[in-house]
Amino acid sequence: MKENFQIHIWLGLLLCLLGMSCSDDTPAKGNESGNGNTELEVNEWIESVMRSDYLWNNDIPAQNKLDFSADPQTFFSSMLSLKDGKTRNGKHLYYYSYMEKNKDYKARTSIDADDTYGMEFTLFNVVNDSNQPLGYYYARILYVLPNSPASSAGLERGDWIVGVKGKNNINSDNYGILLNGDRTQWLVKRGDTEVRTIDIEASRAVEDNPLFYHNVYTRGDKKIGYLVYNHFTPGPNGYSDRTYDEEMKKIFAGFQAQGVNEFVLDLRYNGGGYENSANMLAGLLIPEASRKKVFAVFSDNKGQSYSNDFCVETKGTAGYLKLNSNRIYILTSQSTASSSEVVINSLNPFMDVILIGELTEGKNVGMEMQKNDKYEWMYWPITLRVTNAVNYDYSAGFKPDIEWNEYDLTQNPTDALLPLGDPDEFMLGKAISLITGVKRSARGMNTLSKSIMRGESVYQSTEERHATGGMLMVPEGKDN
Repeated sequence: MKENFQIHIWLGLLLCLLGMSCSDDTPAKGNESGNGNTELEVNEWIESVMRSDYLWNNDIPAQNKLDFSADPQTFFSSMLSLKDGKTRNGKHLYYYSYMEKNKDYKARTSIDADDTYGMEFTLFNVVNDSNQPLGYYYARILYVLPNSPASSAGLERGDWIVGVKGKNNINSDNYGILLNGDRTQWLVKRGDTEVRTIDIEASRAVEDNPLFYHNVYTRGDKKIGYLVYNHFTPGPNGYSDRTYDEEMKKIFAGFQAQGVNEFVLDLRYNGGGYENSANMLAGLLIPEASRKKVFAVFSDNKGQSYSNDFCVETKGTAGYLKLNSNRIYILTSQSTASSSEVVINSLNPFMDVILIGELTEGKNVGMEMQKNDKYEWMYWPITLRVTNAVNYDYSAGFKPDIEWNEYDLTQNPTDALLPLGDPDEFMLGKAISLITGVKRSARGMNTLSKSIMRGESVYQSTEERHATGGMLMVPEGKDN
């Protein structure tokens, strides 16, 4: 009996040792799933989908290198490839794939439609005469949403926000105070006027209609259509709401009715959004002879690919624009990304696309929503690479045909940011001059460059749009 008992002990110890040695090859998951450990269950779900669908799934660390006990956001980030995003100054700056709380999704913009002051802006380092930073930023307003706290306060495109609550105190740690917050006071400078204090209401829900401005300009026999389109969102209530898409078609019906034969598309503040809205826009611009051509080609990590043709919906429209020489002018900036670039890429094989502005982001990827109603998280991993009908890869961005930068004082010495839609506005005016062959006339404007010494732009609020996502694919009933 004693001998058998000792044998059992040795067998037990041997089994324990074997179990410990095997543990190096299995993930340190803690408790098994199904026991109420929801973070563990979420992480197991995340890993399963990522290993299957993530575009760079071969770069995901081995299971035994992952910490399944981490919070889901940390766990998700630990799986992302360095190919997923962009680098600046030799450092990885941001990832495209991201996750957030599970809720009815609206296309991401830096303007949180549920809580915003209602404006976009660029931050500049303020410097002295020797170009040395003074330790604080000034914010230049790019545009203001109607019916927002910013518009109620009288703020306009081109204004400088030089401080909050009476101090030059905007810096790298707190510039989020310009996005949303309580009722407060800002120091604002306009033109060569003195700095004034304005009261701004607390941030609140504001509609961010991407169809920001449109107009038609007549110059001789030229009927120039112009559209400022700031993000690819089908409607205000998520991807199933197509209010904005329908409005876009009505706007183009108006362009057609007025005989537009030249077109300027302003995408300089557009960081992307849903693929179906991008296809809608491209489908309204593509020449009628090419309407059955390929809009974009999507390829996954398994070597499989499929293509979408141009959208040919014409409800609410009278047909297609008849553009001179099948030519279009597109205004770009460093913030032009994702679905904006897909539109450029899709039109390139079939039209003469003339780019005016700066090198674009180079985001040639798409993403698909992953959610499960059991969990409080949803995430958007990059799952697709995007090309066009001739398989063009634009990962390096689109270089403009005409390099034109509204912040460059050597090109824009007046430093004026006129209202979007003003025919003399720096970028639109350049396009009109190229279309008409008439040089822009200089306007007598006061310059800010003497009163505000500044270095390079350090942040643009519209970067929030392209720093967190590729082109968004509309979900097709997917529930993992």
